[in-house]
Amino acid sequence: MKKILYLFILCMALASCQSDKNRIVIGGTLNNAAHEKIRLAYITSDGLCFIDSMRLKDGQFRFDIQARTQSEKERASTPMMYQILLSNDNTLTTIAQGGDHIRITADANNLIRGYHVEGSEEAVLVGQLDSALNVFADSADKLLVLCQRYLEDDSVRAYIERCYVPMTKQHKAYLTDFIQKHPDKIASYIALYQSYNRCSFFEENEKLEWLKKLNEPLQKQYPNNPYLLDMQQRIEVLTLREQHKQRYDTD
Repeated sequence: MKKILYLFILCMALASCQSDKNRIVIGGTLNNAAHEKIRLAYITSDGLCFIDSMRLKDGQFRFDIQARTQSEKERASTPMMYQILLSNDNTLTTIAQGGDHIRITADANNLIRGYHVEGSEEAVLVGQLDSALNVFADSADKLLVLCQRYLEDDSVRAYIERCYVPMTKQHKAYLTDFIQKHPDKIASYIALYQSYNRCSFFEENEKLEWLKKLNEPLQKQYPNNPYLLDMQQRIEVLTLREQHKQRYDTD
């Protein structure tokens, strides 16, 4: 009888683990929130694919994503980027896969500013990237205001350049170090394409080298991840561009 009971408990535990692999929970608390509508989408190469929406209740939200179809289970089996939206210009991106319970605390007035996240290593890493970019943007925004105010003053423009160039190099060094430390994380893919004011921190030829370095360790872990398939295409496109540029320079 004890053996039968043990086998029953074991089977229930295994079933629970399997169920968790097909389930993602993303929730948390938004301060300074009323009863706004909050939406959740996952990010594809073609844009956003909306999954669910709800009304905040006392700033609380919880999205319980249960994979039921085969395509949903395939998506849950690999790290995916999920975006939380209060509006089109007030969003926050995180990474989750089956079994993750992501908990976020943020300010509803500006989700990406100073938020706290826990629940998975990938989500925490994305939070670190956003935090570093916020620090950079705070200083860069002040210089931009100064530039606009003294647009015709050459001495001010020279001062701004002396400040901005080292700042950019410092942040790029941070991103480089981040990618080197986490070559097997999808968050490093985000780091590579991080930008400020629509300007990337890495040149195209640098992106190509990093994509090649990231591709192998990530492919081993997540051979069917859609972002890695996109990475493969980018490697091919950038390689062709680089070859064309070299031929052009030679001619």
